[in-house]
Amino acid sequence: MYLLIEIGATVFFVIAGWLALRRGRLPFLELVSAAAFGLLLEQANQIIFETYEYSPDFALAIDRAPIVIGLTWALIIAGAMRITDALGVRRRYAPVVDSLLAISLDLAFDAVAIRMGLWTWRDIGLEQGWFGVPAGNFYSWLFVVAGFSLFTRWLRDASHRRPALEWLQLLVPLPAFAVLTASIGLFAVLKPMVDDQPGGGLLIFWFCLAAFAAVSAWAVWGPDRGVPDGASEAILDLRLAFATRIAIHLVFLAALLWLGLATSAPVLLVVALLLLAAEVPLARLVAARPPPRGLA
Repeated sequence: MYLLIEIGATVFFVIAGWLALRRGRLPFLELVSAAAFGLLLEQANQIIFETYEYSPDFALAIDRAPIVIGLTWALIIAGAMRITDALGVRRRYAPVVDSLLAISLDLAFDAVAIRMGLWTWRDIGLEQGWFGVPAGNFYSWLFVVAGFSLFTRWLRDASHRRPALEWLQLLVPLPAFAVLTASIGLFAVLKPMVDDQPGGGLLIFWFCLAAFAAVSAWAVWGPDRGVPDGASEAILDLRLAFATRIAIHLVFLAALLWLGLATSAPVLLVVALLLLAAEVPLARLVAARPPPRGLA
């Protein structure tokens, strides 16, 4: 199972890298730096916070961080950013929309992944938090993606004027991790005031999720929209972004059914199916957005 997951994610990542290179140096650097960021945050989080650990059965790892996890982070983040671009979301809102797209995947698979043994949360039982996943994990996902997207998108604009700045993309994981660390610190302060149980703090997460959803709704459907990125050379990237998301959904949905969670934890099945089904209107919404002038 582990080897199949590692091979599958690597294939998707290699294809994503090839497509990114076709678009230019910066898209490729964004993908590579997202993978580096994934490895950095997984390694640092396990050392600093010691709240979880990965299975030793992964074939390739850098110390405590399986390489496949870094590649998957890159696919999720880059894919979310590509979809947001295709929706024509302005840069000021884009990191929030990116985060919402990413968390819609984690809500579908994290509780299943721990039951598959891919990783283990310490000091929390399967009946605590969200079916064994601490609320702080979901909360952190929002800021993992938001931080990386924020600095990456700022650098995109800056490098239009000075292409040499593109290489700074390789340093983006550092300030992005600083944003994540600060957000975790805030959660640690608020959690005892709201829910001091192991894995608690879901109210904080739901509040943040609602705020992110509200901003995303304004960004996607409100009047303050930009021009969708419908460049022909980016169409394959967009298709791969959706293919990656569907593949992730299906892998963990199959595992959910195989593990018998459909009967023991039917809420997980309902959530997984709803989030998988949500990919259809999302794809239709992207397709319905008018292309830039000159491409119609």
